[in-house]
Amino acid sequence: MFERQEQRSLELAAFKVKAQTLLQTFDVNVSDVQLEKVSWLDYLIINMSIQNVGVAFPLTHDEELQIIRSKTKESLAVRAFLFSIKAIDFTATRGETGQATMRRLCFQFVPK
Repeated sequence: MFERQEQRSLELAAFKVKAQTLLQTFDVNVSDVQLEKVSWLDYLIINMSIQNVGVAFPLTHDEELQIIRSKTKESLAVRAFLFSIKAIDFTATRGETGQATMRRLCFQFVPK
């Protein structure tokens, strides 16, 4: 029984040493944290704005239909699906949440 108590006390001593080394890893000196240099990127706010986006998808299976750069008398009018957005705005600050807004989203079918 005495042998068992010795073994138990040795195990507890080893556990105590491990626990103390683990707790020492969490120790932080306040002076060390205050000496860290702050980057100029920490003060920036990122703003991005995209305006007047529109895409038209032709609703035809005509294989001879080609993309025409400018409207001429020869251009062919076809039905299309129009997708447009007036504006998309995005704002973000480092270490904080960002914000995105979309204004005037429109889907519509355009006749010939």
